[in-house]
Amino acid sequence: MSGRYRGAVLEDFTDAAVARLVGADRAGFWRTSEHAPDELVDRLADRVAESPPVDPWRRGSPADIDSARVDLLLGADTDRSLAHLGQLARSFDAVRQMCGARGVWVPADGPARRRYLPQGRTIVTARTADPRLTTFVDPGSVFEDPRGLGCALPLSVPLLVSDALLPAVVRGGGHAFVLSLCSECDADEDVRIGYGWAFGRFDEERVESCPGHPPDGDPEPPRLRLAPAGERRWDDVGRLGGRPAWSQAFPRWPVCCGRPMWFVGQLQAGEFGGVGGAICGFRCECGRATQIRQIT
Repeated sequence: MSGRYRGAVLEDFTDAAVARLVGADRAGFWRTSEHAPDELVDRLADRVAESPPVDPWRRGSPADIDSARVDLLLGADTDRSLAHLGQLARSFDAVRQMCGARGVWVPADGPARRRYLPQGRTIVTARTADPRLTTFVDPGSVFEDPRGLGCALPLSVPLLVSDALLPAVVRGGGHAFVLSLCSECDADEDVRIGYGWAFGRFDEERVESCPGHPPDGDPEPPRLRLAPAGERRWDDVGRLGGRPAWSQAFPRWPVCCGRPMWFVGQLQAGEFGGVGGAICGFRCECGRATQIRQIT
């Protein structure tokens, strides 16, 4: 069901209509309202105000229709929906919590604000590389101690995104995506709760449990470029901007300095010699960066 607004599906927001959407695609139903027109967004916001969720919809619990309507409002991703979300989130704490889980920050006044660039760009392989997308850089040029948190083998930096491609407020040294290519502990190392670092230092202290087992041969650094905005490609290896393509119904968006962090982009680890899944990168204005690994 995910995709841009489909008017025939969203003409009303009765419990039965919303339940059908959730039943069709529990993780992606909320994206069906993307770019919905203002009049429909207004009606949806009115329904949320009439029956706000008491608590956010929790993992493992039955579908909560009141929470699902909030997710649909978040999925619209228009200036009108952000204005409504700002008002609703300041009135209802559950709405505020749901905004944070989708990368939307609610300030003290005014409309809610995206913590992601609204237009995503696909990263694809190419004959000629974009110099703003550097692959397999020396990890020692990014981190003071490039070893994994539990492994003696240095981490790999399969992609370093230059400042020119980052939101202006989080520029400074570019953004690194990291993974372990150790043949023994790669999965354990990569699926940690989340790597976080600032100014070349990891948040967590090292607790080495693996001596490091280098892979057989080095991966061939791919040449990458950005496809035109909106273009869908079969050869994509990741993307910058937009929102994370969570495969779970209940995402976990990292927070720093009291706000959701800026979403940088998403990388398919298996395309770079990793164990598979996606690496989602985030940054904060304070200089901290983090990534979350999603394995499905």
